[in-house]
Amino acid sequence: MFFRFRRKRNEVPDIVTRAGGNGNSNIPQQEDGNAYQGQTLDRAVTNQSRLSSDYIPDDNNLARQVEACPADRSYKRHTDPLGLNIIHEPISQAAVDIVFVHGLGGSSRQSWSKDRNPELFWPQQWLPNEPIMSTARIFSFGYNAVFQSAGRNILNISDFAKDLLFSMRFATGDGGKHLNIGQLPIIFVAHSMGGLVVKKALILGQYDQHYKSTVQATRAVLFLSTPHRGTNLALLLNRILMVSIFGHSAKQYISELENNSPALQDINEQFRRFAPRLTIFSFFETFETSVGPTKMMVLQKESSILGYPDEISMPLNADHHDVCKYKSRQDPSYLSVRNALCYLLEQFRSEDAESSKSRYAEEYRKIKSLLSLFTNPTEDCDFYLEKRFEGSCEWFLSNRTFTSWLVDDVPSSRILWCQGRPGSGKSVLAAVVVQYLQGLNHNCSFYFFRFGDQTKRTVSGFLHSIVYQIFNGVPDYRRRLLQLIDNGLDITKSNNKAIWQKLFLSILFKLSISKPIYLVVDALDECEMPNLLLKLFADIPASKAPIRIIVFSRDNLSLSTIFETALKAVPVTTLCVDDSRDDLRLYVTEEINFMRGEPIFKERVAAEVFEKADGNFLWVYLIIQEILQCHTQGAVVEALNNVPADMEALYERMHVNLEKNLRPADLVMGRAILLWLTCARRSLTLAELDRALQPEYPLILDIKSTVRQVCGEFVVVDNLAQISMVHSTAREYLIKNLNSRVGSSVAAAHQHIFTKCLTVLEEPGVKPQVEQLATSSFLLYAATSWPYHLELTTAFSDQASLILLSRFFRGSYVLTWIHILAIAGQLRVLLQASKALNAFITSSNKLHTDRSSATQLVNEKELLALWATDMTHIVAKFGLHLVRHPKAIYELVPLFCPYKSVLFQQFGSKQEFSSIRISGLSNSAWDDCLAKFLIGGRKVPIEIVCLDQYFSIMMSDGVVILYRSSTCEEAQRFSHGERVLKMCRSIDGEKLVTCGLFTTKVWSVVSAKQLHSFVNPSRAKALAVALTTDQDTLMVFSEDRLFHCISLNHADHGWKIYENFSEDTFEGRQYNSPKNVSFSPETNQVAISYRGFPLAIWGIEHSRPRLLGRIKRHGDKVHRRTGSQSRYTDVQTMCWNPITNHILGTYNDGCFFKYHPFENDYHESEILAVDIKCSSDGCFFVTCTVEGVINIWDFQNFSLLSQISCPSSVTDLAIDAYNRRIYDLRENICRIWEPNVLLRLYEVDDKSRDMTSAKESPTIMSMESESFVKKLEPVTAISINPQTLQCAVGTEEGDVRLAGVDGEFIMELFQGFMTVEHIVWSEDGNLVAIADLSRKISIKSVNPGNLIGPLKSVLTIKEEARIQQIVFNSSADLLLVSTARFVSVWSLKTTASILTRPQTVSGTFWITHPLNNSLLLGFGFTSIQVCTWADLRIRDEFAIDRTTIEVESNKAPHESLRCRKLAPIPMSAGGDESRVDKVWLTSDGTQALVETSSADLQGRRNKHFMLFDLAHLPILGSSETEREISARPLATDLLAQIEMPLGFLSSDVRQDRRRSLLQNGEAGSSLATSENTLVFLDREFWVCTWFFSDSGIGSRVRRHFFLPRDWLDMECLDLAVIRSDGTLVCPRNGEVALIWSGLNEEWIE
Repeated sequence: MFFRFRRKRNEVPDIVTRAGGNGNSNIPQQEDGNAYQGQTLDRAVTNQSRLSSDYIPDDNNLARQVEACPADRSYKRHTDPLGLNIIHEPISQAAVDIVFVHGLGGSSRQSWSKDRNPELFWPQQWLPNEPIMSTARIFSFGYNAVFQSAGRNILNISDFAKDLLFSMRFATGDGGKHLNIGQLPIIFVAHSMGGLVVKKALILGQYDQHYKSTVQATRAVLFLSTPHRGTNLALLLNRILMVSIFGHSAKQYISELENNSPALQDINEQFRRFAPRLTIFSFFETFETSVGPTKMMVLQKESSILGYPDEISMPLNADHHDVCKYKSRQDPSYLSVRNALCYLLEQFRSEDAESSKSRYAEEYRKIKSLLSLFTNPTEDCDFYLEKRFEGSCEWFLSNRTFTSWLVDDVPSSRILWCQGRPGSGKSVLAAVVVQYLQGLNHNCSFYFFRFGDQTKRTVSGFLHSIVYQIFNGVPDYRRRLLQLIDNGLDITKSNNKAIWQKLFLSILFKLSISKPIYLVVDALDECEMPNLLLKLFADIPASKAPIRIIVFSRDNLSLSTIFETALKAVPVTTLCVDDSRDDLRLYVTEEINFMRGEPIFKERVAAEVFEKADGNFLWVYLIIQEILQCHTQGAVVEALNNVPADMEALYERMHVNLEKNLRPADLVMGRAILLWLTCARRSLTLAELDRALQPEYPLILDIKSTVRQVCGEFVVVDNLAQISMVHSTAREYLIKNLNSRVGSSVAAAHQHIFTKCLTVLEEPGVKPQVEQLATSSFLLYAATSWPYHLELTTAFSDQASLILLSRFFRGSYVLTWIHILAIAGQLRVLLQASKALNAFITSSNKLHTDRSSATQLVNEKELLALWATDMTHIVAKFGLHLVRHPKAIYELVPLFCPYKSVLFQQFGSKQEFSSIRISGLSNSAWDDCLAKFLIGGRKVPIEIVCLDQYFSIMMSDGVVILYRSSTCEEAQRFSHGERVLKMCRSIDGEKLVTCGLFTTKVWSVVSAKQLHSFVNPSRAKALAVALTTDQDTLMVFSEDRLFHCISLNHADHGWKIYENFSEDTFEGRQYNSPKNVSFSPETNQVAISYRGFPLAIWGIEHSRPRLLGRIKRHGDKVHRRTGSQSRYTDVQTMCWNPITNHILGTYNDGCFFKYHPFENDYHESEILAVDIKCSSDGCFFVTCTVEGVINIWDFQNFSLLSQISCPSSVTDLAIDAYNRRIYDLRENICRIWEPNVLLRLYEVDDKSRDMTSAKESPTIMSMESESFVKKLEPVTAISINPQTLQCAVGTEEGDVRLAGVDGEFIMELFQGFMTVEHIVWSEDGNLVAIADLSRKISIKSVNPGNLIGPLKSVLTIKEEARIQQIVFNSSADLLLVSTARFVSVWSLKTTASILTRPQTVSGTFWITHPLNNSLLLGFGFTSIQVCTWADLRIRDEFAIDRTTIEVESNKAPHESLRCRKLAPIPMSAGGDESRVDKVWLTSDGTQALVETSSADLQGRRNKHFMLFDLAHLPILGSSETEREISARPLATDLLAQIEMPLGFLSSDVRQDRRRSLLQNGEAGSSLATSENTLVFLDREFWVCTWFFSDSGIGSRVRRHFFLPRDWLDMECLDLAVIRSDGTLVCPRNGEVALIWSGLNEEWIE
């Protein structure tokens, strides 16, 4: 960047000259040190007085010297490539990207090559050969900064920086492959002006969505003699170029290098805020550079060093030219730069290793949380591998059937079914297969169904375990699943079919994996629902990757039937594994070796055992254990002669011998242990069993040896100290003979265990043990298992059980129990308990019909019934909070329950549990309405579709609004551009299709990007649209009775049409246009209804459609006197059962039906309905009536399960993907229902929940109930009277009500006809201004002492544009009205407009200056205006420096809603790209918290917060005052958690909180008088506070209480405010809730 001069051929630094020709001429030199030959300079150039006085340069001569440079050397430099060029790529995975950036006049290669020698291009020739540097990917960036080029050059440093950013962001390698720069750490090495280019690029990129990831990946910069503060030599060079006779001109980028130029100052100021996240090395030159006859320092140290605290500065033994090029690998300057790079790579490597470790830990935490895994899948496999003896199972691994299943030439999916008798070693064989496949590095997953463990017998347990194992073994599946988890995937409420659909069919089966995926399934016959699992396996041919399944089980008729019927499309091979004589002989020989005796005798015994074994390993094991206890040969022979041949007789003999050999006390203990092991819900550990036997058997000395002694060979203990029955047949024997062998019936045994569980939970010392559940495992068993045992007991006549349950639920034990379940992540047990309690009460009532009320303990039963109801609602409304904060069950959860609920009555109304109080809500009992919200805009919502984590609402103008299911907040908008006729989703919920009259479009749900757009066939008005299950084909059925389809992957082929799709006539009558059309979920059938014709179902899976059936409704055909004309009832609406393939529909007379075309199964109900929707699991369907009543029906039995009444008609219905919620549209309101009955259905066990066909569908117990919801209009505006604390509440209907301090309704303030948008009180509380959607403002006079009668109207204003804001001045005699275009002031005394002027800054938020009542403050996105109230004259205006705000906001976690990309909600018709949304003032008025939002490239909004100290605003009219104000960001900890500010506390409330904190032991420093307390909602919707104090001491986020799920309506939360007394005012379902004293106590985990 600077010049130097010399006479001879010594090298010179960058912007200096080099001698040429005869050695006595001086030639200008570019920054890379390449010389130019030309004429001799008479005089050298000097800068200021640095050169001797006798050597004065002549600018004209110097200019001529520049112009005379020959082209040969310059040409070589120009051949160096521009842009980003990769110069080294490691063979293995790269660890870091290093980017070299040259300086002024340099080039991408020669700037780094000594003497322009390619062999000395050290970034390519030397650096990759350094050991640690071999893992670096190295780039060199070139840009056009040749200063001696002719003509004017308008480029500047910003242009070069943008070029660098663009080149990195869109860089491609060989074959056009994207290089993905930004995914690895980036190190820049920059010489001279290149350092300024890098700095500017980092500054520009951090605010641009395209380049943000690249900038964020930058970890370090090495500056090599970078002129951070410029140089005076730059001015000299531009002067030379300007006088050039060859047309050279001054360059802007050279001007920017001048000492302390504005451009450099701007770069340094902005980079200062960015630098703390970087590691910075600054190398500076130490040698003078020859300039003419003398030498000088081209760049001083002060300009080369930034002076930052963590900057590492280092001198190099080189001049300005040689700091970037070296003569050898031993050059000290090279070693310094190399060592810095090696240090950085080593640091990044260790950081990345630690980061990877933590990342993997976090990924495993996520997947385990998703799947609720509590055991290691390998435990069962290891258990059976330990039973294998050396040399066994080899026959199976070499079996031809097995090897052909394992590998063949056809990469297809198939199943191998290995059948064997009980005890034949199938489980050991399965474990060996797992070990063998894993040894071959195959992707193998496995599952062992366990007969004695209820938790390991379910299909859901199998699916969860297999997903976890594939997650570990298939990287693509891992990435895809993590992406879905981050997007909110939740399968806790999904049944098995839904899990299979979401995680297998929609993800795993879509992956292109070359190697097969192997599944080993053992003991399928022990699965609770083997037929369901096999029917799921029928889908494996749909997988792109081959799925190979090997199943081990007994051979039984039911399994054989399922294999034959359900798996027709899957190749199934059968292999009998009973023929394992060699293994059995080997096993017998090995075991007999442990017997004492002569070898010949042992051989004879082994032979006899082998002959009698009949292939049964279990029989051999038990017999040998008996033989090993014999002491004489005769005893051995007698044992062999008397041994039973079958297992049951053998078990009988074992039990008889056990009773003979045990003492009576030991016999009783053995029976107790066998009772537990036979009936326990899962396998117990030794420690759990020891605890279960107390207090009857306290202080057992050695529980392991005791169990072996008193239970004999009936039980085994594994290496994990888990006890189980020796085999499932042993358990079956004991259950069959439990009464005779253990002295108890099965029901009585469960009754005993149930009683023990509840007794343990009631013990006084339980609560302290809760946090250490791992060491109190039986406590967890008791908490999770008592409902299971209660359901299996028939001792309902025992009043002791009723009394025990009543005592448990009346005491605080119940809260401790829920606390345990929350910690363990087992809240599902609450639903099981609810179901068990209801069954208990029903059975008990049947047995006590002849008893008196006193005997029946009616009160106790009513209590249990109330708890059964409450438990289901606890899971629905508080489940997420309890899992994250289990202790909330004690203090917070009861408070938010309805006041008639048993949980509130027992615990919420008592002050000893919490001081928080809630008022203002009228709901006294649980209701099924989870949320409702107003759909904004003037268009009408007409259709709703549910996706996995979202739901979408189609508006009448063609806009589809996507909402988040968790918070009902708007997430995306899809503008089709015309009215949308039909909408559908893909099977995985990731795509949305909108079909208009002229175009059909496919959208990505997550990114909101348009993936495809197709012009519709002419005159094709869509009646139905669907995506095929493979998501490749889009199908549309149009009004002209044509079926169109188009391939998404081959869109250039255009639309295809089915010819002759349907008949033209039916029974002699011409078909009219279809009335309704519906594709089946598998898109292989379509149902078509016509006016006056029967519904027809067509098959469309083949090239030509075929008619499958018609519904000819009984009695529908009417013969008239005038002829034989027929008439059929129209089918109004219809849908499909996705599991059974039934079609459900409603007739236009209101009746509804279901029909299966193949099975000719038809049922009809005469109960009226106008719409019908079926759940995705096929278990239930929903109908609605004209009056708006929603009915929930059991699909199989057509029995009514529940009814929801809401007095308004329904536009559309939808059921969510998890079948737990029902969505409806009523006018412009969306309601979300979570009926109690659906939660109960969810908890029905697999056998009754997982319906597989219409015929097999079990009868679901009817739980008919009714929920009535009052129709309350949504709240749209809230304002608190600052004097009385009364609340004015505006509604969507245009009414404004006044609520008292306690939230109770007092009077109606205003009645209108349009939605109320703004309510504002004057400071004295005597005036209230109300603005509605009609752009009308009404100002009313309110007398707080007389609230009777109509209010006096002060003024009515009608605006032309939508009103954005209204503000009273402090004396309440002026009113400011702000619209999108104008701002005006009205006099309330004269009721006339004083003045109106245009808005100078769009999106401005106005407040009265808190420290000067005569002034207004207008907060804009980038400026603050100070205006006078009287005339709106702008007295002053200050620019806002937002640099720090943007930087800090970018550091905030992306999970925050405010950092998510929110859909724009424009304040005016066009909306504002950048605006101020709200301003909150501290109680003393000295500080303002401002919330701004800006639109990104997709038109969605990002929110930011900034603080202003109003007490230090510049003095008005001061000419010396800076016209810029720096916005202060929120503290990092606060910014990371804040979601929505609610306001600042008043000084009185702060004093009360200070006293409370002092009592709780908080530091006295937090009592600073300058403290201000912000109240806000965090990202988990907890109400929190933050102390702002001068010292910063005590400033941390304090949590106080959370808001339940059914409060999370974002539109309502936007209206929530904190009153001056600290009470939270929050709208909820058309009412206003008040939460009192919530900030008095801090929540402590």
